[in-house]
Amino acid sequence: MAKDDNKNGAKRQHKATYATDKKKGGYLVRVIGPQAAMFAGREIPVTKRDDTESMETLERLVWSGVDTGTEENPGTGKPAALYTFKAKPREKLDVPF
Repeated sequence: MAKDDNKNGAKRQHKATYATDKKKGGYLVRVIGPQAAMFAGREIPVTKRDDTESMETLERLVWSGVDTGTEENPGTGKPAALYTFKAKPREKLDVPF
């Protein structure tokens, strides 16, 4: 099954990626699709730069609107939303001294 397919074999309507938080620092999750602002509190697959996916739990909707982009990187014109997400615990490394 391809990564863009869901359990029913249909293509996904939404795509989620990581985005930098330019106001507070750190990262947010950016969702693009018809109902982009409707995923707070849900666990969704987020695509990384290397096209692998990780599951993230979205917490709070930060912004929603239309993806207009910038002069250097034009947007898609589709509805978009930014969310905070639940941080995963870091793995402890047991490094000998």
